[in-house]
Amino acid sequence: MTFLQATVQVTDATAVWLGTGTNDGERRALLYALCSICNLIRFHPIPLENPLGKPSTMSNLEAVLVAKGLNADVARACSHLFGSYEEAFPYIDPPVIPGDIKEYYSLKYHRYYYHCTTSDTTTWELPPQLQLSEWMLDASISGQDVRTCRKLLSALLWAVQANAHKGAALWSALGLLGRLTGNIVSCGNTVEKYRTVNKSNPKIREALQVVHGGEAVLLAAGFVERPVGGSTLVFPAPGPEGEPDMRPLMAINSKIHQVVSRKGFTGMSRDSDDTGSTTRSRHAGLPGFRYQREIVECSCCGRPINDGSDRLVTRKHDAPRGEFRYECELCSGYNLCEECWDKFMSGTLVPSHPREHAFQTHHPKASQHNLHSNVSDSNPWGVLVAGGSAARARERLKHRTGL
Repeated sequence: MTFLQATVQVTDATAVWLGTGTNDGERRALLYALCSICNLIRFHPIPLENPLGKPSTMSNLEAVLVAKGLNADVARACSHLFGSYEEAFPYIDPPVIPGDIKEYYSLKYHRYYYHCTTSDTTTWELPPQLQLSEWMLDASISGQDVRTCRKLLSALLWAVQANAHKGAALWSALGLLGRLTGNIVSCGNTVEKYRTVNKSNPKIREALQVVHGGEAVLLAAGFVERPVGGSTLVFPAPGPEGEPDMRPLMAINSKIHQVVSRKGFTGMSRDSDDTGSTTRSRHAGLPGFRYQREIVECSCCGRPINDGSDRLVTRKHDAPRGEFRYECELCSGYNLCEECWDKFMSGTLVPSHPREHAFQTHHPKASQHNLHSNVSDSNPWGVLVAGGSAARARERLKHRTGL
């Protein structure tokens, strides 16, 4: 019995003693707290160099990680998940301990973000180190293989992050998928009508259109297409071979309800009231954004897009230069920075966005004169000076095309 398995048993006993029950959400919170106290899944510092000089194989990866000071449970999980030290490296370095990375729900953007207290950094993406600890916790709670838990979490994580710009509509659609899985879980797979999902149903079709990747989540939970490529998803019924494995379905259902109820992927997310009374965001205090009236974040990488206001106002040569912003005309609130726009145009943007969608280009500020004017068809750059934005546009085109 591993330390983590023993902690799960202690968690159940603690839950009974506290009178809180042993459902997945309560077990997860107690287990996470016990692991934090006992430091059972600590990520120890690991050197950047690989002493073997070549990729580690599956058979010796666990021994290599243990020799580097990694916890035995984590090393064993990595040996099941990854084929080499290089593949495992992003998930174990930089080292963090439970509680270092906190999950928040932005009330302004209706999406989750993560703050690391050690490095004082914030990101929209679920950090790899936190993903690994979640796979391990899910495996210990559900009794499934850690690779299966990785597949389940990755399917839901991709669906959430790929559609994060859709805000409240995403959570409404995910709530419907949660009800579809919850119906089967609540009846113990005994009601036949709950096993069939008709994709042509207007509400279900709308939900799957909002949540790109939602069908993949249902397939990961155990649904199958009948017939293949058809419009019906069916969850297997009990048969002569016995009951179908309900654990993936229960895990997906629990995780969906967890993220929809704003508890996040960790189950410990906190609301962050960043709405305020102005359009200024949490990036307003960063260098280069002091004089920017409205700060828009890239919907893909989460980086704030600088419109050049600070450079114009301060006249400092080292102030950030303004950059182009690309706003989708069909998806409200979806914006791309220059770097992500280049990836979008080359077809390498992850998560992807429909190529047929039209985008409006917002040029950077080119002059302090009329700096805060409204952009219009006759004044596309929000300025009245000639040459500035045109020169920047030519430079941008040269950078993109190499011409």
